[in-house]
Amino acid sequence: MQNHITFFREKNIFILLILFLCFSTSICAHDSIGSIEKYKQAGLVWGLLKYHHPEISSGKYNWDNSFIELCQKLEPITNQSEMNDLLLNFVKTYKTNNLKEEKNNSEEGLFLKNKGYSWIDAGVFGEELTNFLLKIKNNKNIHNYYASADMMTKMLSFKNEKGLDIFDYRIKSHRLLLFYSFWNAMEYWNVNKYLTDEKWLSILDYMTADFIACKTQFDFEIVKCKMISKLNDSHAQYGSRVVFDSIFKYKPFFKAKNINDSLVITSISNKENAIKDGLVLGDVITKIEGKNISTCINERLSNLISSSNPSFLKQYSYTMLYNTIDSLNVEVLKKDGTKVNKFIHLYKEQTANEPSSLENIKKEKWFFIKPSIAYINLNEITSKEFKDIFNQISNTGALILDLRNYPENITNNTMAEYLYPKRKEFLKVLFPIEKSPSYGEYDGESPMKLVMDPFKTGSNNADYYKGKVILLVNRKTQSKAEFIGMTIQQSPTCQTIGEQTAGSVMNIVEYTMPDKTKFNFTGLGGFYPNGEGVQRKGLHIDYFVKESTKNYDPELYLKEAIKIIENK
Repeated sequence: MQNHITFFREKNIFILLILFLCFSTSICAHDSIGSIEKYKQAGLVWGLLKYHHPEISSGKYNWDNSFIELCQKLEPITNQSEMNDLLLNFVKTYKTNNLKEEKNNSEEGLFLKNKGYSWIDAGVFGEELTNFLLKIKNNKNIHNYYASADMMTKMLSFKNEKGLDIFDYRIKSHRLLLFYSFWNAMEYWNVNKYLTDEKWLSILDYMTADFIACKTQFDFEIVKCKMISKLNDSHAQYGSRVVFDSIFKYKPFFKAKNINDSLVITSISNKENAIKDGLVLGDVITKIEGKNISTCINERLSNLISSSNPSFLKQYSYTMLYNTIDSLNVEVLKKDGTKVNKFIHLYKEQTANEPSSLENIKKEKWFFIKPSIAYINLNEITSKEFKDIFNQISNTGALILDLRNYPENITNNTMAEYLYPKRKEFLKVLFPIEKSPSYGEYDGESPMKLVMDPFKTGSNNADYYKGKVILLVNRKTQSKAEFIGMTIQQSPTCQTIGEQTAGSVMNIVEYTMPDKTKFNFTGLGGFYPNGEGVQRKGLHIDYFVKESTKNYDPELYLKEAIKIIENK
């Protein structure tokens, strides 16, 4: 009997020991921390302090060097407990005597969609570090050294971001500094961040891994392009010479336009080369290296070029015909309906030889399509010229305004002067709020409103244009063109025809990264007076123009406009 009792006791002890070991292993496994997670947590905490800490936000420290030094301490860290101790020591290094917390701070009337502090989690950082981070997050004594706003316009400025004196892409901490400088600047100050395809926090893991994995300068530049593309902002352009000189080395002797995910050859620069490759104007390229055009764009361009929408990205479809070698395999749909698979020649340099084009480029800035219909191309028109033109067209029944371009020399006020019967609002704006990271002021009022509201235009005018106004737009209508387009659209009889525009209507803000390269992004949010957003969506379209690859017609927009005018 005694032996049986001893056996069961030993068995129970053995089971308890196994359970203890399993539990201990589970705790250790849960507490372990991977390389990417370490850098991510360091980057998040560093960014929070940069824009929220009372001392750090005033520019008293070399904050880029602080990140590099913090990174150097991460290598021996193997678990979350050690990580928390490191981060706690890091944040306590900087004085917090001037913290100012407002317990009952009202957020009423503020734009809150960009707030993203869910990562401050007691389950990860522990109680002491979490409480400290929350105090920093709730601090209202914030300075504007790293992100300031113009007193009159509220336009953002990152003028004190000047980059490292010596940046070396071969050093991992330098590469990660660039990424987390970019990510945190956008996290706290980009009012359009809420519109990105991916949740901003969600890109941290794989982008951190990408920056860690870089081996060459080409790798580094490709990852930078990918990083900026995540903004989904047609203003966020970054042209890497290293990348473009590498993958766009050889070019075709013709230009092509993306229509319905096929490339129509619209112009040929060298007749001899065209004959050699058996290509003519109007031929349609349906595949490149065995892949359809939309697949090529997604694989090759979507991570290189930031775009608010697919329509804008299609502008760059012609680069799918560029290559690293002097030939390319394409599938061509000929005018007789036959498909031909062939290699075409590509060239480093282009030599013009009897160039030809499908596009009938009109040099006139304006003309009468019919006695009752006037056409004005807004690309080069000046305000003075517009006034002179208007005296001649004021009695026409319809006016076609072409904004498939960038209007260099005209203002929205000029348009409203002749198209509006009275002063009216044409735009609502979302501003960032200086010294208030993550917050926006929806329909914020510019201080200039005390003098003249910049988001209203026009004046009482009994002689305004009373005919039909047709606005032509396409994927090239961007930025100032969209801004002027919004003004035109508020005229009483305006109808807009075309395709989705670029979706980046407001001002450009420049940011200098630690390697001293620069990129732009849209600094404000733009909305119609009824609250409809324009960023990413583009201008409101009343009638979509559906172009066709078969018998491509460059005059289709004008023909469709005339149909609408004549109610056909």
